[in-house]
Amino acid sequence: MDVSPASSDNSQGRQTGVFLRKSRVHYAGGGGRPDIIITRDNAPPIVLENEYYPANTLYNDCMKRIGHELNSDKMSAVGTVNTVVAIRSPLALKDCANNDEAEEMLIGGIELEYAVYQGTIDKYTRFPTDGFVTGDVRNLIEFIRPAAVPENAINRAADALTEGAQDIAILMLNAKRNADFGVMLGERLRQPWPVSDRIPETPSEIKQARADRDARLQTAKMCATIVINALAYQQILAGHNGIRDLEYVRKETIGGRLTKSAVIAEWENILEINYWPIFHIARELLLIIPSVVVDRMLPRAAETAESIQTVMQQNDVAGIVFQRLIADRQTLATYYTRPESTVLAAHLAIPLDLDWGDSGTFKDYHIADYACGTGGLILAAYQRVRELYRNQGGDPDQFHAHMMEEALTACDIMPAAVHLSSALLSSVALQQQYDGTRNILYPFGGVKRRDLDGKIITDVDGRPILEMDAKGNPEVDIGSLELLDLKSRKYQVVLPLNEKMAMGASGKRSQIEVEMVPLSQSLVIMNPPFTTPTNHAADHVDTKNPAFAAFGTTGPEQSAMEAKVRRLSKGTVGDGYAGLGSQFTAIADHMVKSGGHIALILPLSAMLGGSFDGKVVRSWQKLRRMLAEEYNDIIVNTIAQPVARDSAFSADTDLAECLIVARRRHAKESPHKRVYFVNLFERPGTKLAAQEVARSIQRTIMQIEGNESHAPICVGNDEVGSVRLESVHPLEKWTTVRVSNIELVHRAKRLAKGELLLPQRAGHIRIPIVRMGRIGRVGPVHRSILTAFRKREGYGPGTEYPMLWKHDELKGKTQTSMSVPPDSSGSIKRGKHDDVAKIWSTATHLHICNDFGFNANATVACFTEQRSIGGRTWPTLQMHDAEKEKVTCVWMNSTLGLVSYWMESNRSQGARGSTTVTAIPNIPTLNPSDLSPNALRAAVTIYEDMSRLKMLPANEAYRDEVRQELDRRILTEVLELDEESVDQLAIMRNQWCAEPTVNGIKKTGIMYTKG
Repeated sequence: MDVSPASSDNSQGRQTGVFLRKSRVHYAGGGGRPDIIITRDNAPPIVLENEYYPANTLYNDCMKRIGHELNSDKMSAVGTVNTVVAIRSPLALKDCANNDEAEEMLIGGIELEYAVYQGTIDKYTRFPTDGFVTGDVRNLIEFIRPAAVPENAINRAADALTEGAQDIAILMLNAKRNADFGVMLGERLRQPWPVSDRIPETPSEIKQARADRDARLQTAKMCATIVINALAYQQILAGHNGIRDLEYVRKETIGGRLTKSAVIAEWENILEINYWPIFHIARELLLIIPSVVVDRMLPRAAETAESIQTVMQQNDVAGIVFQRLIADRQTLATYYTRPESTVLAAHLAIPLDLDWGDSGTFKDYHIADYACGTGGLILAAYQRVRELYRNQGGDPDQFHAHMMEEALTACDIMPAAVHLSSALLSSVALQQQYDGTRNILYPFGGVKRRDLDGKIITDVDGRPILEMDAKGNPEVDIGSLELLDLKSRKYQVVLPLNEKMAMGASGKRSQIEVEMVPLSQSLVIMNPPFTTPTNHAADHVDTKNPAFAAFGTTGPEQSAMEAKVRRLSKGTVGDGYAGLGSQFTAIADHMVKSGGHIALILPLSAMLGGSFDGKVVRSWQKLRRMLAEEYNDIIVNTIAQPVARDSAFSADTDLAECLIVARRRHAKESPHKRVYFVNLFERPGTKLAAQEVARSIQRTIMQIEGNESHAPICVGNDEVGSVRLESVHPLEKWTTVRVSNIELVHRAKRLAKGELLLPQRAGHIRIPIVRMGRIGRVGPVHRSILTAFRKREGYGPGTEYPMLWKHDELKGKTQTSMSVPPDSSGSIKRGKHDDVAKIWSTATHLHICNDFGFNANATVACFTEQRSIGGRTWPTLQMHDAEKEKVTCVWMNSTLGLVSYWMESNRSQGARGSTTVTAIPNIPTLNPSDLSPNALRAAVTIYEDMSRLKMLPANEAYRDEVRQELDRRILTEVLELDEESVDQLAIMRNQWCAEPTVNGIKKTGIMYTKG
């Protein structure tokens, strides 16, 4: 019963009939016999307890096992049980006459119910927390595999590696003449090792000295991580049968201690066998460091390696630590993909309807990640296809060499990243040797001029001299983005040696060619960098182009790189306005074949960014159009958490993200232009949870019956989210993301179409709704205003050009009511009088907020009694009729108006909704022109009566008497509805206030009130 990562696992009992007999293994402390025991080398045993429905004593049996010691004279079932799988079987199995009949039922797919307990008797977790997961016996085996390594064991291993790397790094920093070898390490790893002989004196110099030490420490820790990683794999290899005799790490001693020479000698033995991707870079690093330092490092490195080797065979422990250490990860936006996210993506993207019992299906399934980082995504995908093949009786190990050489493509610009990706993929079947890989290290930055011997030529200051093109611009390499050029070529050959270098299995110094054939991949799975080329952010003030600023590239290099990417991106979705994420999406689109899948982790702006006016299409709109027109079976996964970082699939990012899975349609297949929107309440906490959430998503999708229908996602009895199917416009925003109450979304969507659906009310009420762009003109972006005006704080009675510019951040806020005064004034810049006239023509009374904090700001629209120019936060909406502007102001500050704004806003950051001057025209609002004269007068009267009343922040609408009165009067006086509608809207208002992206973490929210 091969249910765990180790190939040497044993189970007490046959796979068939396993629920029909007891084992002979007893607990040291008594407690009867467990039903099944799975033993693993160097790992705690796993116990399976089975009962037939209704299984009333199953829980008690599990509690007798967890946290207790096993003891057996007949098998190696010893150790503490930390994992117990509870199985509830149907009575039909119990009634089988014999094991063969039971086996036939199991193979036939009879469904079982199961859950897992992990921990100790005093402190354990159950998954799912309530109820049981259902599935057949193959699903049960898939369930047991990730359960075999508890999450706390993975975390302990990652912490141990972090601590070991930290200790070793400090040894390196404290070594004499560390600068001599540190600079060389930094060059090899493409990481900084700042050196300065100056003693810091001023505060700024002291601050810089600390930053330099932190940079050196990061580089040293990265080096230590790679060395520990190699030692751990040596220990694993030494324990495998069939591999030429290798020494365990602790045997490489001279005089009772580990030495540099002994370790390198053994690694050279290993390199003669194979495993070049794992050991080559580690050997190079040790060769750089002086022996006296290495000899001090190795005991701590060996100790750490031995403590983590078991867990790291099937978990990206080194990758977790490595991603913490990339000095340029903010510049590169190389955020680490959480292990549970990699599993979720792989399980959703790899189809179940292929013939996985056919070895050809497995061998021909090509997987690529062109921004692989440490390889977590491609590892998860490879493990998944291996699992599917193995579940049908195949042996994936026999094809491991083929998969490494032909089917798995991993690319990056970080040497250590490619090393770790190669190590992870190799570790899946360590005993299987191979001759090469498709793991490619791409160069990045200016092309260095070299002499005839290949040595880099430098100037008098020691700086590399770059090759120049015919126009005098630097010749540059742009990493994996070179693949954008595939649109005009049949394939790309990765050349030459030492530049675009595929990680081979051995040290042969020969040219390596890797074909990159368009439309060749079964799955392209990526979490690409999404750095933007703009330079508006304050943290990039010293960087010409943040998207290309890694590894110390100069301004001219960055400009040349940007120009090259722009040229190669023409005709693709990567137009440069949405950052590198869109360009890597273009690469995925180039490479995936018909019927193949893409799985991309992108910023949430991919769904909510851009605006459609029918004229200009750019940014993320191109991506959405590509998906709608070229792909089917689209699944957009998001997480509805109040804090943006908890709504991300990556670590170390403060932006919400989406996971997009889609299948490229066949040429004769029509585009469906429908999307399954998956909204999870929280990110799965473990690989096991991610796997089962993915299965539940797939099951729920099968239950969706038609457009605009939805269903809950449940794992056991735990509701974890929902799925909604929608028809989508290729260019409009796809707004059903990062939401928790799918019924509220349904009502908001219908409201945008002029249909008011109130809770507890049958049918809908027709009301006149229109997009803002149809009834008004939005003013200019603030940057255009500043080309003609100098902005000054403050406003007085004699101000000639009043402005409403920003949120009132002072105590005693004035922007808590619908009527507000201007806050700034403009003075004309010299020679700009003509431009001033054009800008002043956009001045009006009505202003729409484009950066609204739902838990901080009260009004999403406001009215200045004097005509004013819009500003950074308050662009104008000019309707040429003050009364109609008042109506719009009233509506937008009601619950219904807030809900409409919320749905259309970009909710990527916490409880904040942003929009742009080009997106405001798409926001739905009440149409004053379609109101009756009485309704129009009523709306104006509401404004005049309530415009100066102070309202609470929007998330407190549930207790805001002013907002509630505003809602009541709109319903009864403008829409002429009954009083019952007021109570019904109160339910909808409370639902909206409870949304994570509305309340955030504010303690003033409805979820923090009693009752």
